[in-house]
Amino acid sequence: MIDALLFSKPFTFLACPPIAELKDAIDSLNALPGHSRWLKDEDIIRRVHVPAFVEQSRQALETLVPGRSLMVDSLSERIRHTPRVLQELREHGPEVAAAAHSYFYWRYSADVLGRAQGIPRSALERQFGRVAARDGAHKIIWDCPCCDHPARYQVDGLLASQRSSRQGGFALECDHCGHQERVYAGFLHYGRLQCQCAACKSYVGILAYDMARAARKLAENIENYAWIQAAETLAEIEEYKDESLQILYRRASPSRNAGSFAVEVTSGRHESMAAILASLDPGLEGCIEKNPRGWALLCELLREGVVDAECLIYQEADRERVALQLSLLEEPSPKTEGLLQKDLETVLQGYQPASRESFVAWLKASMKLGLFTGKFCTAVEVTWRPNVQRCELVARNQDGQPRKLPDNATPRAATTFAASSKRAPHADAEIEAVTLLRSLGYIIVAPAEIEGHGYSRLGECTPLNK
Repeated sequence: MIDALLFSKPFTFLACPPIAELKDAIDSLNALPGHSRWLKDEDIIRRVHVPAFVEQSRQALETLVPGRSLMVDSLSERIRHTPRVLQELREHGPEVAAAAHSYFYWRYSADVLGRAQGIPRSALERQFGRVAARDGAHKIIWDCPCCDHPARYQVDGLLASQRSSRQGGFALECDHCGHQERVYAGFLHYGRLQCQCAACKSYVGILAYDMARAARKLAENIENYAWIQAAETLAEIEEYKDESLQILYRRASPSRNAGSFAVEVTSGRHESMAAILASLDPGLEGCIEKNPRGWALLCELLREGVVDAECLIYQEADRERVALQLSLLEEPSPKTEGLLQKDLETVLQGYQPASRESFVAWLKASMKLGLFTGKFCTAVEVTWRPNVQRCELVARNQDGQPRKLPDNATPRAATTFAASSKRAPHADAEIEAVTLLRSLGYIIVAPAEIEGHGYSRLGECTPLNK
């Protein structure tokens, strides 16, 4: 028997008004002196330093495997066009593959040569699986962006200004003023927040004042917003259930996804609902959790009646806090549970703009929880199960091959469709409801049981027997 699937609606806090304001302010952290200078002067890096980087990478690769750089050169066109991973690049182990990646990146990548001549990053990712060649071998001395004294730069990849948010990075350390900065794949790695130089301290203080109002609004509203998401999810499920009843009354044809789902359920080829959903939408395989496409597919199947859904929502007095905790701290590991709870408390308390330490702690906690970028699961436990009877009927209509329902299949109660009435329990309306359900294949009632309940004429009037 296919087991149930526990899946709650994914959502993001970005819809909460203060979040967008905070995200814009955090994005401004990327406007660092070093970061801005790197984007501005990448052409200088290409002209002056890249030739040395190519030679350093080639020598490192040749040291590991003599002649390997020539082999990599011979594969350049294949790497550009092949959809497969070339085994020749992996046969000597990860250390050699990393060195080959470094050489290939500086010698052939579109980041270095430009889009017209270079090989796209997607081709490199397919072969090497990393965003940039972060081997730490390429270092230069360049002016510090804060004090103009010589600083040590480690170059791990160009930012490629046409798509800076997705590309490589650099790190710098200045022994004169103490400025430290690290940017990888377009994202700041707390470099500015951890730096203790005068320029960064001043910048962080200004940013804290700019963000203070939005941060207070977030701390005040985030619990309530999480609860609203949970309540709206519950209402959405109930609406789809009601809509499925209307579809049954109209005897509407099932959707393509509903038909495919029913066939897979009755075939017994899959052990779980997750496997069936992945077969309907290959993009869900391995990433069903927090995937809006998975939620949309399940809701469609619920609306078509081929799955049932049960919801559990929390009604405690402090339900807003409960909803928030369940959304953010879903299945925490024992090692991180206490830390995540501490981060959550830090976010809800807000911060004092005048205190740099308070602001840094709040911002780090927000980013660890993923408030500005991550998706969370709504704090409603939704259990999804196949509706076996409906699946049997839909599958039979799909391929024309009748299938016998399992003996332990539980029939749906006829009173679900019966109009409210004070007449005898076996009134004509109830008989019509049972007749409709039986004709649609939703209930299986033995003749002896029908007669025992007073439905002696049911078999005569059933459309299937006409």
